[in-house]
Amino acid sequence: FVAARAPAFPRPARANVVRAALDLIETPDLAPLFARDARAEVSLSGRVVVEGVERPVFGRIDRLAVADGIVRLADFKTGRPPDEGAPPPRPETAQIALYARLLARIYPDHAIRPMLVWTSGPVIRTLSEDEIAEALAGLGLAAA
Repeated sequence: FVAARAPAFPRPARANVVRAALDLIETPDLAPLFARDARAEVSLSGRVVVEGVERPVFGRIDRLAVADGIVRLADFKTGRPPDEGAPPPRPETAQIALYARLLARIYPDHAIRPMLVWTSGPVIRTLSEDEIAEALAGLGLAAA
């Protein structure tokens, strides 16, 4: 696949791309996102009320897995991950928090586990409920 998509890449560079992808897929915390029933590039839409005004939300979730009462969603990032202990970037946090809010309506009896995943490493950051609430508040949304 990599050779067909990037024929100009030298063989060692292609091997590095393949190894990085396999390392990501084989990361235990991400395994449910690559299971047989998981989905890629899932379109999502809904409505939220921001400061009294109903607004549409449209997005695409990179990976989604629903199993054992847990909804796992991941947004993959190729840029530089935040330093250890630093908060994740606000725009990325707000985006996945909105997705988590919409999915909580679809799956009201499930735990929601939103993750930001930087492919270098990989570096995985699962957002806490407090981080989700803070991100939504920053967008003018009240806690659910």
